[in-house]
Amino acid sequence: MREMGFFLARIVSIFAVLLAGAAQAQVEVVFMPLSRADAYDTGTYRAIWAEHGERIVTALEQRTCLPFSESHVSATVAEATSNSGGPEHAMRLRASYRRAVKQSTLVHELGHRHLWQLEERLDDVDGHMTLYLILDRVWADVWGEEFAEERIRGETEWDEDYKAAWDWAQSLEPDERARLWNRLLRMNGILDRCESLLDGTA
Repeated sequence: MREMGFFLARIVSIFAVLLAGAAQAQVEVVFMPLSRADAYDTGTYRAIWAEHGERIVTALEQRTCLPFSESHVSATVAEATSNSGGPEHAMRLRASYRRAVKQSTLVHELGHRHLWQLEERLDDVDGHMTLYLILDRVWADVWGEEFAEERIRGETEWDEDYKAAWDWAQSLEPDERARLWNRLLRMNGILDRCESLLDGTA
């Protein structure tokens, strides 16, 4: 009986370790420098993900009411314009951004990838407008309202398209954002009501 008890305890212990490991490894982002010159900035992106990755994924899931659809994401760090990549292509993240912009850009591009699962989109609402319905809330969940406000100002300076998209999103009251988001979810066959955009908490 003592040996059986020990054996069962070992099984339970192993199972608990496996569950803990699965929880910690919910989304893996692998950052790769395009050249040796990008190695330092690649390390900064890795450090950001190690510190904040779990909270980023949680915030994206809670604010969108959608599970993150990728367990593994590749990201190339280079001195070039950032983009979200494609299903068969890595994200690209600009190397020279200061740390705060690295943080916000990482979430921005992951946000685009997260929303790929919404195949149907609202009329006259482009990809950035759709993302901006939730992006500042995700930034605020992870790094606070001041950070979110600063990064909105930063992105509006990129070009007129970004500014127009942010101006549109910021003109909406929380209940209007929530109404649009719920319509978008229903268009994609997701019928549960999502209340995550109605106030400052998930």
